[in-house]
Amino acid sequence: FCSELLACIPKGMAKKMRLPNLPPCDPEAMRLDKETLQNHSAANARQIAMGYMPGVAECAVKDNRLIYVDIRGYQDKEFSTEMSSRSLFRCHSMTKPITAVALMTLWEEGKLALDDPVHKYIPAFKDMKVLRAGRLEDAKRPITLRHLVMHTSGLGYGPSRERKSEKLEDGPYLPLVKRIDSGLIKNLKSFCNELAKFPLQFHPGDRWEYSMGLDVIGRVLEVVSGLPLDRLFRQRIFRKMGMKDTAFSVSPRKARRQLTAYYITKVRSKNRRTKLPNNFFTRRADGCHPQMSAWVQGRSLKVLSGGGICGSFAGGLLSSLRDQTSFCNVLLNQGFATTTGHQVLKPNTVRLLCRDWLRMKSVSDKQKLRGWGMGRDVGWCPLGHWMPKERLMFMGGITTNWSINFPTKTFQVSMTSSSCEADVHNWDDRRDDLSGALDHAEKVWRRKRRLQRD
Repeated sequence: FCSELLACIPKGMAKKMRLPNLPPCDPEAMRLDKETLQNHSAANARQIAMGYMPGVAECAVKDNRLIYVDIRGYQDKEFSTEMSSRSLFRCHSMTKPITAVALMTLWEEGKLALDDPVHKYIPAFKDMKVLRAGRLEDAKRPITLRHLVMHTSGLGYGPSRERKSEKLEDGPYLPLVKRIDSGLIKNLKSFCNELAKFPLQFHPGDRWEYSMGLDVIGRVLEVVSGLPLDRLFRQRIFRKMGMKDTAFSVSPRKARRQLTAYYITKVRSKNRRTKLPNNFFTRRADGCHPQMSAWVQGRSLKVLSGGGICGSFAGGLLSSLRDQTSFCNVLLNQGFATTTGHQVLKPNTVRLLCRDWLRMKSVSDKQKLRGWGMGRDVGWCPLGHWMPKERLMFMGGITTNWSINFPTKTFQVSMTSSSCEADVHNWDDRRDDLSGALDHAEKVWRRKRRLQRD
């Protein structure tokens, strides 16, 4: 392991991460300024010191070389369990890209078509109604698998909360959410049948709205394959990509060893000049012991959610920095898993996935649908956000994220276990955010080389 990659990590906190065929490399050799990345690592340490997060596990890969790793702080602060590359984080919405890839493996084999109506596989979704201005009307068109994977189906989300003890606000799916939380809905089949009883929020294809579409896709995958979703993921995704840690739930023993505690971060004090928070404290939000988490077998959600949160606060996959690195590397390498030697998806399929689907006529009759709301230049694809000009894709959960820059053949994965909605005093994306630091490191490297030539 390159000593340069550990230079910015305090003694006693340095952690290694090894993946087959992803050798470590000095970032300078890959045209990235090492000092800039060291500054980002120091920023991580500062955020931990101010109580913003208990720990972090993150890395960056370029041209199949591991150019940056920072794993520090605590997996579980109360039990003094240190963070590792195999610490398990709640993926939340980062479950969705995995479901989308599983869908495309079946699509490649001709077992389903993206424009198939969902009622072909789940009859309850036939003859859907749409709620408009307080009145019900017939849906103009059936929901297709393409609608579901693109959040243009008319389905929605909510309500949600950060922990079960909090009061649930009102929302269109409140009765369904309560039944999921209480364990009355036993499986994905029952979930979809009950979801189909609710009217759609809009006509399929008319607009984009983040939704439970990928949860319904999960049930379609079960029907087509004849396998429960967890087994399907293991056979088609996890084994072929070398993702050894990822699962919907873990045993109490594994939870004690690997599961991160989940925290809600609150403001303790603010900077007098900027009025922005500079000191924080955290509250544990998912069980007072690791084995009491809502992701532990016997306590976990009965619905295998392909979209992440299902119900008000739980659901979706658990995964590690190691596994998410393997997943992103497959996408960057056109469907080929360098860690295992498997071709998970065909290159043409990956190219199809990695483009702005909101511009496709097959998604909407309109010229272009508006996506998440980050601006006109940010689109959406089945794997997450897509920036057409930069050819950059990114996806995140509540406390985790990854991004892939296809022109530079670089990706980053950053995972924490604390949720905070507040801004931070003296925050600078070029230093405090890994994706921003990587962009800045490339610019600084070029600027230094120009100065050397001059």
